[in-house]
Amino acid sequence: MPRICELDDRLSRASALFPACEYGADIGADHGRLSCYLLETGTCARMCVADISADSLKKAEQLLISRGLKDRADFKVGDGLSVLDRPAGAIAILGMGGHTLSGILENGREKLCGAALILSAHTDMPLVRRTLAELNYCIETEAIAFAAHRFYCLLRAVPGREQMDEKQLFLGPRLMETKAEHYPEYLQWRIGIAAKKQSPQGKQEWIWLKEERKRVRDGENG
Repeated sequence: MPRICELDDRLSRASALFPACEYGADIGADHGRLSCYLLETGTCARMCVADISADSLKKAEQLLISRGLKDRADFKVGDGLSVLDRPAGAIAILGMGGHTLSGILENGREKLCGAALILSAHTDMPLVRRTLAELNYCIETEAIAFAAHRFYCLLRAVPGREQMDEKQLFLGPRLMETKAEHYPEYLQWRIGIAAKKQSPQGKQEWIWLKEERKRVRDGENG
């Protein structure tokens, strides 16, 4: 029997956030590795494997066929959550910008049906957190991954109400509480990015990051 599909650190952490459910969805599935892993491990009995690109979806379909999983997957070409024709217990949306991800959530809010959301955006994570709050979702947990020479923030959100101030929206409320693995390195990486922004907002972000790094270091030395 072939080994379970291998994942990089980003997708591995996404899979760890994905709760067991009868029907899961991978929106923007690209190569399909996350869907493959969730099916092979039994985390999901069946998956909606979707992408706006027919060429990308073909790669996912070929992978799942090669692993004997085609009969447990619904392959959908389409935009965002419009592909869902049945409620999903959990939905993963990864590998895109925050504005795109937030738009998918807002435009597809009627398709959420209380699903757990596993999300990660390359940019604008504060906007994603704000959108979740507006949709009456609260952030249950957050994690940091390091893959392809950069850091990624991932989160799982579930239905509920949560109020976050601007600093929490920027840094991530659960990251601030738990000091997740890679958190100090992640803060240092983001300090470097914020330092290059020539704007009042960039300066404020740099201050928040420096304050948070100091708080984390003081906690380690206390």
